[in-house]
Amino acid sequence: MIAAILLAAGTSSRTGKKHKLLLPYKKKSIVAHSINNLLNSNVDRIIVIVGKSQHEVKKHIAQHKKIKIYYNQSYRSGMASSIKIGMKHLPRKTKSFFITLADMPNLESKYFNTMIKVSKNNSNIPIVTYFQKKQVNPVLFPYSFKKKLMTLQGDRGAKLMLQEEKIKKINIKKFNLIKDFDTLKDFKQ
Repeated sequence: MIAAILLAAGTSSRTGKKHKLLLPYKKKSIVAHSINNLLNSNVDRIIVIVGKSQHEVKKHIAQHKKIKIYYNQSYRSGMASSIKIGMKHLPRKTKSFFITLADMPNLESKYFNTMIKVSKNNSNIPIVTYFQKKQVNPVLFPYSFKKKLMTLQGDRGAKLMLQEEKIKKINIKKFNLIKDFDTLKDFKQ
């Protein structure tokens, strides 16, 4: 089983009073695009971690048997707390899992599928996305990394941890696919 932990619990501090995941982009909200991209991929379970404006965000998440939504009451403490909640809810049959961000609406389902395909020959190491020699999201982790990831703290993901691990890099050529939407300026095309 392949799972995805979709981090949707951020504070949207760089978009002022507007919650960035709810802002329209190509006729849908950012979070709706991110959910649809995962639903159209070969991911078997989508674990969505919500925080700020959880009830509003949930309205933009499709009701589907693959999707489970969990609230992170400590979302202000940073990304690590959301990752840990997601990992606690991984199904027992999980072989590998994505950690991906809800503010990346252009990350196509076929890219997730490519990462899954690469993981079949590299099942014991993380599959990590790179753009111009820089590590970016998403990352596909083997289930064996769960214990290490549970040690994360604060508003950091696993970037530093991955620098010390054997990984398989996938280079992505189009920045638009991995662009995350952090400020109102990012929404202007």
